[in-house]
Amino acid sequence: MAPSVIFDTPVSSGSTGPFTSRASKTVTTTKFNASKHLAYSPPSSILKMEDIKLQPTELSPVATTDPFPLLSHDAVLQHRRELFSKEVLDNCLHHTRPGSVQLRGMAPRYAPFIHEFWHSPELLKIVSDIAGVELVPAMDYEVSHTNVQLGPGGIEAVRNTPIEPPEATEEAINRFEKEKPKKQVVTDQSKPIIEWHKDSHPWVCVVMLSDARHMTGGETELMKGDGTTLKVKAPQMGCAVLLQGRYITHTAAPVTNMPERVTIVTSFRPKNPLLLDETTNANVRNKSHLTELYYQWTTYRLDVMAQRCQLAAQALREKYAENVDKYDPEKKPGLSHAETVNVPDVEKWAEEMVKYIKETVYEMRPLEK
Repeated sequence: MAPSVIFDTPVSSGSTGPFTSRASKTVTTTKFNASKHLAYSPPSSILKMEDIKLQPTELSPVATTDPFPLLSHDAVLQHRRELFSKEVLDNCLHHTRPGSVQLRGMAPRYAPFIHEFWHSPELLKIVSDIAGVELVPAMDYEVSHTNVQLGPGGIEAVRNTPIEPPEATEEAINRFEKEKPKKQVVTDQSKPIIEWHKDSHPWVCVVMLSDARHMTGGETELMKGDGTTLKVKAPQMGCAVLLQGRYITHTAAPVTNMPERVTIVTSFRPKNPLLLDETTNANVRNKSHLTELYYQWTTYRLDVMAQRCQLAAQALREKYAENVDKYDPEKKPGLSHAETVNVPDVEKWAEEMVKYIKETVYEMRPLEK
C-alpha cells in the first residue's frame, strides 16, 4: 500500500511560520532499543477477510487492523532523521507520479537504525502475532518505503523537511488553510490519491510520521467482495495499520488540510518457505535501482528454493529411515525394497518449483517504455 503524503509548506529549523521545528538534521548513530523505541499497544479491533466478504487466504484470515500505537516519539524522530538525510535524498529519491516522491532502498546503507528497527525480533513478533503467521521483511529494499507528496516548493522543498514533525494545532491548520493556494485538491474517491490496486507483497505495515491530529481524509478504502467499499481510519503519528494488501484491492483518500504528511510502508512475507509466496515486483520496479532490487529479489527467491529443496530431501530421508526400520529384517540401509519416493508427488513438487522459478525470472522482465 502506498498511501499519499503531503508536503505543502517547507519548514526549516529557523522557520517562523505556523509549523516550526528547531530539531537538527544531523544524522547520529542510534542503536535500536525496544524499550525506548517501541510504544506498542494492540489494535482495538482486527478486521477479518470474511468481514469484507472475501475468503481467508492460505496465509491468514486477517484483513487489516484499526490503527495502533507502534513507534515511540524517539523512534519517529530517528526514522525522519535517517530518511531525510542528504545521503538518502541524493541516492534513494524517486519521482514516479505527479506531485509526490518516494524514498526507497535506504536500509541498511544509509539507514542503519531503520534496518535494525524493522528486523528486530520484538517488532517481528508484534506484526506476526497480529497477522497470525510468522512474518519477515520481504526484502531490505521494501523496508520503510517512504511517501512524500510535493507542494509548491517541489522536490527541493523535501530537503527542508524538519526532523521534529511540525505541530499541527487547530490554529496552525486554520492559518495554513487561509494561506495555501486557492486551488483545491479533489477529495472524493472518484479521483483517489493513487489508483485502486493490490500490493506487491503479502503484508504491509503503514506508519504515520507526521502530526495528523486534525487531518481530514487520508483513509485507506478497501474494496469488499460484494463490490462495495469500506474506509479504514488513517493512523496518527507513530501509529500503524497492518494490511494483507496483496489480496485486498484498496486505495487512499486524499488529504487537503495538512501542510506535511509523511508515511512509511514496510512490506512482509511469510518466514515459512513452504507457505504460499505470490510476491511480485509489479508496483516497485519503476521506483527502484534495478541492479540492487534484482540482486535482493533473486537471492531471496533462491534462498526460498534452497529451503524447499532441503525440506523435501529431509522428508525423504526420514521416510527412508522409517521404511528401513519397518521392513528391513536387519534394519540396514542400502538396499531397501520399500517404496520411498512417490513419483507423482515429486512430479507435482517439481512443477511447483519450475513455476516459482519462471515467476522469479518474469518479475525481472524489461520495464515498459
